Amino acid sequence: MPVGVELQEKLYICPGETRPISRSVHLSRLAAFFPACRECPFRCDTGQLASSTVERLQSTEHRVERQSLFTPEGVRGAYINELTRSKAGQMAAALARLLWQESPLIGRAETAQQGHRPRRPSVVVGHDERPSSPDIVTGVATSLRRMGCQVIDISLTTKPCFWFSVDHLDADAGIFVTGAGSPPSWTGLDFCGRQGTPLSQRPARMTCCESAGELDLNRIEDQLRQPFSRSTRHAGPYRTFQAAVPYEAGLWKHFHALRRLTIACACSNRLTRRTLERIFETLPCELHLVDVPHRVRDPLDSNDADVERLSQAVQRQQADLGVLIDEDSQRCGFVDERGQHVSSERMTQLLCQLMLTGHPGETAAIETSLIHSVYPVVEQSGGKLVNGGEMMAEMSHTMRDQNATIGGGDSGYLWFREACPTSDAVITLAHVLGLLSRSDAPLSEVAHN
Repeated sequence: MPVGVELQEKLYICPGETRPISRSVHLSRLAAFFPACRECPFRCDTGQLASSTVERLQSTEHRVERQSLFTPEGVRGAYINELTRSKAGQMAAALARLLWQESPLIGRAETAQQGHRPRRPSVVVGHDERPSSPDIVTGVATSLRRMGCQVIDISLTTKPCFWFSVDHLDADAGIFVTGAGSPPSWTGLDFCGRQGTPLSQRPARMTCCESAGELDLNRIEDQLRQPFSRSTRHAGPYRTFQAAVPYEAGLWKHFHALRRLTIACACSNRLTRRTLERIFETLPCELHLVDVPHRVRDPLDSNDADVERLSQAVQRQQADLGVLIDEDSQRCGFVDERGQHVSSERMTQLLCQLMLTGHPGETAAIETSLIHSVYPVVEQSGGKLVNGGEMMAEMSHTMRDQNATIGGGDSGYLWFREACPTSDAVITLAHVLGLLSRSDAPLSEVAHN
C-alpha cells in the first residue's frame, strides 16, 4: 500500500514485509510474478507493463499458493519467488533452536573438563552446483552462527559426500542447499541429523507421541511457527573443511577384482563426473561420459529423454552397460549392452543376491512396495528381509538398527552399509561392476536369467 503521501515518489509495502519499496521495484516484482503480488491491493497498478504481461498477471490472480515449502524429504521452492536467503535462514534457525533444546544452557553444571564454555551444536553446511545455491547457503550459515552454532562449511559438494562429512566430523546436524529433483530455477534445503541420518517428514502412521524427541522435518516446520530467541549472545565459530579427499579415499575399496568393461555414464553433476574419472584412471575399465542437460529426469523411466540418450550412447560405444546418475548423485538407473532399460526392481534383486550370497544371516532392508518381489531372492540367498519403509529417514534408521548389508526398492536409491548407511550412485556402480565381473555373461543375460 502507498505510504508517505508527502513524498513525491510513491512507495509501496509488499504483503508480509515491513520495508517500503519504490514504484520501479513494485513494477519489476509484478513483471516477475512475485507471489506476494497476488495479495497486494495495488496489483492493478501495472504502469507501462506489456499487455501480455498484464494478461498473465490477471490469469494468475486466483492461483493457490503452496501452503508449505516442505516436501517429504526436504524443502523446495522457486528461488527468490518462494525461497529466499532470509527464509532459508529462518529454517536454519529453527533447526538450531531444536539442537539447543537437546543441550540447553540453563542448569548445566560446569566441570573442569567442560570449562566455562558449553558445547555448541555443530552443523555442517554445503551446497550443490546450482547458481542460486551460494546465496542460499550464505543465509543458512549466517543464521546458524547467529544462533550460536559452530558452522563447518564444506562448500561445493555432492549429497553422498555431504552425508559422509556430517558423520566423519561427528556433527550434530547438517544442511545441504540443493534443488535436486526440481526445475533448474528452484532451490531447496535437505537436512540430516547425527551420523548423516537424513531427516524426512514423519510417516503418516506414526503419531506425535511416538516420534517425540526424534528430529524430523515436522518438528522443524512446527518450530518455524513458534517465537524463539537466541540461545546465546555469542556468535558461533566458523571453519571450513575439505571433504572430497577423505570421501573419495573411502570409495576406492569398492572397485576391485574387476574385469575389462566399457561403461557409458550419463550424469549432469560435474563433481560426480570428476570423481568417476579419477577412479577409472587406475581401473582396467573404460569410462565414456555422456552429456545430459540440467533438467528434472526419471532414471527409472525407459521413455525418459536422458535414458534414451544413454541407450544410444551404449550402442554407439558398444559399451557393456550404461548408468544414468541423477542430480543428487544417489538415484540411478541402468541399461544393458543392448540399450535396454533394466528395472530398479531387478537391480535390487541382483544386488541383494550379490551381497547376501555366502553371508548367511545378513539382512536386507527393502522398501515396502517391493517386499513381496524381493523376498524370494533374499530367502534363497540365505539372508533376512526387513521392512525399510518408504522415507529415506526410515531406511537409514532401519539399516543402522538392523545392521543391514543392503537396502533399496523401486525408488532407484540403493543403500549400503558403510561407516553410516549411505545411498551413493558411485558405490552402486562399483557393486554392479563387481556383479558383472563374476562371469563373462553380459548384463542382459544376468538381468533376465
